[in-house]
Amino acid sequence: MSNVECLWMSKTEPDPNASAIAEKLSVHGYAIALNRMEEGKLQTAELCIHDVLVQNESPNIVIVCPESRVNNWYCSLLWDMGVEFKYIGVFERSLDIFSPSISNCCIASAESLLCGGSVLCEAGNAGFIWDLMIIDLPHLNDAAIGDYAKSVKTKTKKLLVNLPASDTLGANYEKLSAFVKALLHRNKKEEKGAEYPIDLSGANGQVVAGRSVNSDYNIKTINYKINTALVAKTERIDDRRSGIPLYSYGGNLFEEYNLPEREIYLNKEYDKKELKDLLSADAKLEAFLKEIVTLLSDADNRIVVYCTSQNTAAYVSKALWACNGGKKGICVYDRNSVDIEYINSEFGAEKGEEPQIIVADDAVGARFLNIGKITHIINYEYPENPAVLEQRLTRTGRKPNNPAFYIFCDEDYRFDGRMLRKTVLSNFGSAFCAISDKSLLFNIENIEEHLIVLVLDLKFICDNASEDIVESFRVEYNAPGVKTAADAAATAKKRLKKLVDMFGLQGVMEQKELDGERLFMQFTEKIEEFKGKRVRLDEKGVLSLTADKSPSDAKGNKSNKNESAPSKRVAEIKNAENFVKKLTGKKEDFTLIKSETQKLPYYLKLSALVNVWKHYRFTMNISKPYKDFIKLYNLHDKGVI
Repeated sequence: MSNVECLWMSKTEPDPNASAIAEKLSVHGYAIALNRMEEGKLQTAELCIHDVLVQNESPNIVIVCPESRVNNWYCSLLWDMGVEFKYIGVFERSLDIFSPSISNCCIASAESLLCGGSVLCEAGNAGFIWDLMIIDLPHLNDAAIGDYAKSVKTKTKKLLVNLPASDTLGANYEKLSAFVKALLHRNKKEEKGAEYPIDLSGANGQVVAGRSVNSDYNIKTINYKINTALVAKTERIDDRRSGIPLYSYGGNLFEEYNLPEREIYLNKEYDKKELKDLLSADAKLEAFLKEIVTLLSDADNRIVVYCTSQNTAAYVSKALWACNGGKKGICVYDRNSVDIEYINSEFGAEKGEEPQIIVADDAVGARFLNIGKITHIINYEYPENPAVLEQRLTRTGRKPNNPAFYIFCDEDYRFDGRMLRKTVLSNFGSAFCAISDKSLLFNIENIEEHLIVLVLDLKFICDNASEDIVESFRVEYNAPGVKTAADAAATAKKRLKKLVDMFGLQGVMEQKELDGERLFMQFTEKIEEFKGKRVRLDEKGVLSLTADKSPSDAKGNKSNKNESAPSKRVAEIKNAENFVKKLTGKKEDFTLIKSETQKLPYYLKLSALVNVWKHYRFTMNISKPYKDFIKLYNLHDKGVI
């Protein structure tokens, strides 16, 4: 075993998908990564960018992503690899930034590509060819693939595409194949009859699917009880024009009800007295701050608090500032503002001055700069889609010592409990696709109880829908499109059918009266069967188990590494530590590094080199960007140092 085998990306457990994608990109020139989760995207990008930097002194690399993710990609790659990417927009004379004598590392917003005359189109018309193009389109659907294929005129030698794994995409790969052909540069010999098959199942297929999950979930529940008598005599905040509640996420009392304390809630900041008044009404905020105080007693803890509504993110931030006596140590990171002080602290602050708490919404995208330090994730509000709930956890990279993942649940199931029971679980199928994966939903406490209540409620609405339940249905199931009893019955039937089909309980739809106890046992049996296993939706929409397979090496042979064996992992990490202790920052290091990395498979070599550079930069304080480090690595035997 090589000593450097365990110098993995970002000091996390290795992502076998990231390694496989880098390998496929090298062999085939392109790879399609379906259902990639945030930290996995960064690992994959780093490995693929590394490959280009090794082979090209002045590489041409472009990343295409939504405008909202441009800053995330820029900060992540600058921090992790020291490679600065320029942002190119649609402004006049943008092509002036391109030059054959410099590295053209750029980021372009996906939205700009659909506008006529985008910079990438002009670059393509001028004959500019990229060494690597990375396309990250997390919300791309099958129809939009054709639009991008027509709009992007430029070519690339290597192409990496991150796409969501959806049923519609899985059913029609022709457009995806055409998209790859439109972007990929081949020489004339290769272009004669060249085909680029899209194959999920073949051993040599260029699509890599699924998420890497290497450890168990660590889910904790915070229970609280709202004063229902106080709420009962308070009017709900509705849109007076439509009659539909303005707020439907169940996690912010003051967004849902017009309580007297709402006047304080709307203040720009809170003092101690105002915070005390808010806590007298909001038991959830009280439970949250009590847990935060406990967590902050350990200076090593790093906490992310996720909100779905921007108003709630502001509320939580103001409460934390008041509780903490100021903004120090607390960062707000949302779709409208990125806390520059936070980013600066990551680059230059002394230990202990980094923010301990980040308040964020789901628009933060790929990663936080201190992602490797996150120890606790608190879901102050639920998203509607359970797949997004899981993304909040997988963004942390799923370290061996998993961060604690907190969920809220009120005792009366009128707020967070209602959101979990009705909205999130009625969209249960969104957490799965045709690609096998694990799901945190199976590990939530009392999930069987929540499911049986949901099924019984949906069945009742299917059979007994009336006008007086329409408003409550809209609220509880977050279904603003429901306007009549018939709409409620149809929506309930659709959600119920999909849910019972997933668990193989199709007979529920025909039964007039359901045996709740028997259904509960059936759900319990299925949950136990699926918990901790890889599960997929088959062609009939039924959940089924898929056996875990060991990662394969570059030749298709099964890996002999057992990633779940703690003793072996500890030994490998010890070997890595012993190896880096030998590094001095002098010329002789490269002889040692080359001799060791030559023993590794291709994809492990990439990972090891990236982490050797990180050791120089962050442990030994040798300020060389990754590109310069690779140049020294390649040319050390010619006397360059």
